[in-house]
Amino acid sequence: MNSASAMRPSNLLPGGVAAVGALLGLGLLVFVRPPTAEEHRGTALQLWYTTGADESKPQAPVWFNESQDEIYIERVGLPFMQIEQKFLTSVVGNVAPDLFEYFGSVAQWSARGALLPLDEFMERDGFDRSRVFDSLWGEMTWEGKTFALPTGVGCDAFYWNKDHFREAGLDPEKPPATWDKLEEFAHKLVVRNEEGEMTRAGYIPGYWSPMSVSGYPIFLFWPAQLGAKFVSNDGRKVNLTSEACVQAMEWEAGLFRRLGGDDLVRMRNSFGYADQQGFISGQVSMIAQKNSFVQELRKFAPELDYGVSLFPVPEGGHPSTTFGPVWIGIPACAKHPEQAWEYIKFYTTDDIQTRSAAYAVDHDQVAFFPANKTAAQSPKQMSVPHMPVFIESMKWGTPTTVVPLAHTVFYREYALAWDNATLGKKTPRQALLDAETEIQRALEGQLDYAEFYRKHLEQETAMAEDRG
Repeated sequence: MNSASAMRPSNLLPGGVAAVGALLGLGLLVFVRPPTAEEHRGTALQLWYTTGADESKPQAPVWFNESQDEIYIERVGLPFMQIEQKFLTSVVGNVAPDLFEYFGSVAQWSARGALLPLDEFMERDGFDRSRVFDSLWGEMTWEGKTFALPTGVGCDAFYWNKDHFREAGLDPEKPPATWDKLEEFAHKLVVRNEEGEMTRAGYIPGYWSPMSVSGYPIFLFWPAQLGAKFVSNDGRKVNLTSEACVQAMEWEAGLFRRLGGDDLVRMRNSFGYADQQGFISGQVSMIAQKNSFVQELRKFAPELDYGVSLFPVPEGGHPSTTFGPVWIGIPACAKHPEQAWEYIKFYTTDDIQTRSAAYAVDHDQVAFFPANKTAAQSPKQMSVPHMPVFIESMKWGTPTTVVPLAHTVFYREYALAWDNATLGKKTPRQALLDAETEIQRALEGQLDYAEFYRKHLEQETAMAEDRG
């Protein structure tokens, strides 16, 4: 009797009908689902990536698996609070995945020998670096070598409420172009009630910082507009006491006081998230925010008439924004680096980057836009509000990981310096000097650790090769 005749109802006992029906249903599920890594005929690779609040999965691995039979990419999502420790542990234990997609500092991994240099792959296969925004490449390198390829980017921009501009007699289509105009507009946009209490702020320095740490403001684009370099080219010397850094912090601290520091502190402390955010709720007229803020505005304030532009620039300065890239790399101890590179090549093509962008827009995942310039300017991506501004901003980008090996300490100490200067606890210069001292101490410790870690990793790799 063949399997087909065995499944005919006429050959079944009455009591077994439901059970066989259930088994048949399970069998159908098996036949329609995609093959697992174990069932796939090709080499299986793991891709580790960070899961977000919506737990969305990257789609490029699915398209890659469908395109060929030699390599199978298994997606492994890890929570943001766990992925760094798990990745380091996997590298030390020589059990790392073959692919690692993350954001932030590449140098913190490459300095420890955790990522494989990609230059030979890129040169061999003619990878065209010009397809990616030029400003991103500095983030991908360490000591002259390229350790990752950028796939996405998020940047900051200047937002203003056009209705508020109209009420204040300002042209709603012309945001402030200079620091002086920003202050002038901010004064004009203030609204107070009959008791003299501020109910609307034109602008609150430091609110809401896309890179805030524990609520502290981190607006690095202001000193960058004056040419500030926060660390030496070799990444070993912190410099927060340059005239550009001091001048920018003096301006911000002074602006905070001139706009009514106590009122601004009270208002800022009353704000929350979502529809309680200051700009969304209509209590702040101008704000610095990330590009994905357009998504929040669409969700929480769909009727709001607002504009987006580059940031106001000081006299003698130049435009600047801050950005954070998403990137993909190959762990140094990956078992299948050639196959991993094949996936990276596929993933970073114009076609797949454009397709990924379209998928993200269609599924309302616009926290980042493509690092690939063609994909960033594709029709679907350009349907995101104000995309031309975000693309223009990338010409003037300053990376957010300015001191890669002391990233957390940098933001903590810079934020503390800003707070001390703004509230008048220290002069801007002294506050920055104190921060510089602490960050430099942390950086030197991290450089020593990176050297120790790299030697340890080399020894572990050599021992593993001897055992293999």
